[in-house]
Parts: sequence; structure tokens; C-alpha cells
Amino acid sequence: VDSTSRVISYMEREDEALTHHAKKRVQRMMHYHVSLKPFMATVTAPRSRMRSESLSQKFSPGHSFENIDFPDHRGSFNDGSAELGDRTMTLSSLDSEVDGSQSSNGSPFMCTPKSFPPTPTSRSHVMARGSRFADDVVFLARDRLRVRDGLQSSNDRTRAMAEALRESSRLAVFNASDAGSGIALTCGYHCATKVGNDLYCSARGMIPVLRNCFVYFEMSVSTPLSRSNGEDGGCPVPQHTSVSVGLSTLEMPLNTLVGAWKGSVGLCTTGQILAAGQWCSPALDPRLSSYSSGSTVGCLVRLDNDTAFETWDGVMVTAVVAFSVNGRPVAPPEECTGALSVESSGAAQLHEEGRRSSNASYHSRELVASTLPLFVPREEELFPTLTLHSPETNVTCRFCADDVLARSRSEIGAPPGAAVFCVDGSVLLDEDMDCITTGALDESQGTGNVSGDDDSLDYHSEREGNGSA
Repeated sequence: VDSTSRVISYMEREDEALTHHAKKRVQRMMHYHVSLKPFMATVTAPRSRMRSESLSQKFSPGHSFENIDFPDHRGSFNDGSAELGDRTMTLSSLDSEVDGSQSSNGSPFMCTPKSFPPTPTSRSHVMARGSRFADDVVFLARDRLRVRDGLQSSNDRTRAMAEALRESSRLAVFNASDAGSGIALTCGYHCATKVGNDLYCSARGMIPVLRNCFVYFEMSVSTPLSRSNGEDGGCPVPQHTSVSVGLSTLEMPLNTLVGAWKGSVGLCTTGQILAAGQWCSPALDPRLSSYSSGSTVGCLVRLDNDTAFETWDGVMVTAVVAFSVNGRPVAPPEECTGALSVESSGAAQLHEEGRRSSNASYHSRELVASTLPLFVPREEELFPTLTLHSPETNVTCRFCADDVLARSRSEIGAPPGAAVFCVDGSVLLDEDMDCITTGALDESQGTGNVSGDDDSLDYHSEREGNGSA
């Protein structure tokens, strides 16, 4: 144990150094009451081990540094006749700073334990630090193995994306340097949780979506349970969930709701779509497209360079966007989709496939009605974006084909005969595939299961139960 000083005298002054409000603020962080009055204390300075060793080296025979004066404990030079016994002195703020900077063994503050965090949230953050590190290592190893597997894929686009990820040392996760200050990223940056007090906290993905092809990703929402205010403590009930999932460019600030900025679009928990600052209520009942804790939101996008056109703001391209909630496509109003057949070749493909399909008229009409145009500057990239509004809300990104929960084209909203990729470049659906069979995923190993919330992983059982009822 480090040596400490013995207090000879202690006297508090009557004057107050802190205001009443400042004292209240300090006392809220204390474990027990401590007087905040200024004081004068007289203590004995213990023998300094470092100084003793230095002096012994100085006076040793034949030492090469015998002509050099060493500073003593008070900062003044000595000639070798210093007394090494205990000295009595009055402690001041200047002395304590010198003592702390020159000798850690002589500082009484080094032997006192660090204060444990006072609030439950800060305590849980500190206690979970070790487990979070272990989770990050496991997820990082898994993501790197996926990049290595992508290099051996038979698809040219997948191999090109895997090569780009390896060279740039990037992964298909949330970007820590492109996330709001009130967001904590865990599970290898796959999970985002709001911990700050800002109204809106946004986080973007680390890599943008591919161009000239259909790209699909999902985000699963989970909210911790809270107790009601009943007499017996109440039953656990889910907290209110308020988030928005969508796409944005790097121009959108991180304290903005995704969709409120130009070149961005987002689906809110209320079921409304916000595109470039314009609210679009769903064509059907908004309650059918709303979501909360335990839901999975899907987003299908095609950013087509062939749709470039001149505007006053420069050259724009059209991105076709379609949202789904738990495998159910969200249909925006007709006024938001009227220009698709003229300005987007992706939407034209949807219409053409809808006309050619004779035995799937329902899904064809649903695909055409569920697309939304988004005009983006040609030089800008689109990134998967999440905005958290409600506190302590956890959202897990699913940017890889092995993590996606959807199992068919109808759940994704993709047109027949079109290949669908994920954000990391992995193939989700080939041109001749209508059902997703790759991997046969064990959902207990999905990214969302780290938080222990199994309800947010599988929405198929709930949908089948509702259909049988």
C-alpha cells in the first residue's frame, strides 16, 4: 500500500466558497456527506522512496552522475546534505499539485479507491464493459470471416465489394465516426442505443448502398421493459418506442430526423414516411405500417445512375425506395408515386414485371404501389440511416444476407427476375429465386439475440398466427 501522510491539525474556515446551487449539485454525486467548506490542514510528509533512491545513487561511489544536482521534494536543488527524516509542513493546493506530478507514491489520493458510479445507468455501463469488449471481438471476427467468404463468391459484384471492404478496412456495420454523440454502439457496432439527451440522434452505416442494383437491409427494434406505477410495483410493460429507419446522404446532420433533410427518407414508428422534409401518410391504414419494440423494418432501394437529369441544384439521380414492416410492404400515397414510371427505370421495371405476371396480380400491384422516389445528387452516396428519439431504445442492423429475417420476394418488395443484394454485397436473391434459402439461419445466433430479446428476431411465427386466426 502506498504511504500516506499523518494529519497534525485541521481547521475549517467560516467563509463559503460554493453557492447553494453548486453545493447541491456536488452533493448529488456523493456517497456520504462531506463538508464543502475551505480548510487548512497540517500534515507530515512521509519519506519519499523515489527521492531516497535518487539520493543514494547520487552519493554512491563512482556514480557517473555525481556532478549533477537533483531537485528535492519541494522543487529546490540541494547539495547532498538534505535530511531524510519526516518533515512537517502545511499542505496547500500548489504543494499537492507538485507532489502529485512528481511522485505518485507520495500522493494520498493514489491509495483511495475510485468512486463507484452513483446512478444505475452509469453502474450498468461500467459493469458491462468487459462483456461488451468480448462481444465486439466475436462480432468483429465473424464480420471479417464474411468478407473473406465474399472474396470467394461466384458473383462478380459480391467479390468486388468484398475486395473494396478489405482494402478500406471497413465492415457492414454502423459507423462510429458518423454517429451522434448520444448513441452507444455495441455488439461490434451492429447495435445502436440512445443514451444521450438530444432530441434526435442519428447513425449512418459505414458503407453506402450499391448502385444500379436492388439493395435490401433490415433493422430490428427492441425496447427495455419498465414497471407500471401500480401499488404492487406493477407488471413490466414495454416503454414507448420512437425511431425512424431509412436512407440519407452525408449532408444530413446527425441531430436531424432522417427524412427531414433533402436527399433522405425514413419510415417512422407512427407508420408515416418522411421524404425530403415532406410527410407521406400510407395509402392504407397507418396502423398497419406502424411498428414498435419487437418489430423488424426492411428497406429496399435501387440507386440508378441511368436516371440522371439536370436541375438548378446540379445533376440528380433517382433512388427507388420501398419499406416493409415485419414482411408486410408499406404503400405510400399515390401522389408520392405518380412520377415513378417517367423518372425511374427501376420503377418502370416494376410496372413491366407487373404487367407480365398473370398469376401474381396482387403482389405486382403491391410492388408498384409500395415504391417511393427519392432524388439524390449524382456525386452523393446513400447510407442506411437510423434516428433514435426515445431513450434506451436498441436497434440492431442487418446488413448481411445471413442476418436478414425476410424469406421471400413478397416480404422484401422486390420485383420478379431481379437480383437483390445486401449492404455488404452478399447475394440475397438471385434472378431465378423467389424464396430465400441461403444459410438456413439459426436465429439464436443472429445479431439481435445478444440483448436476449427473442421476440425481435422472428416475426414469421406472429404473422402465421395472425393468418390462422
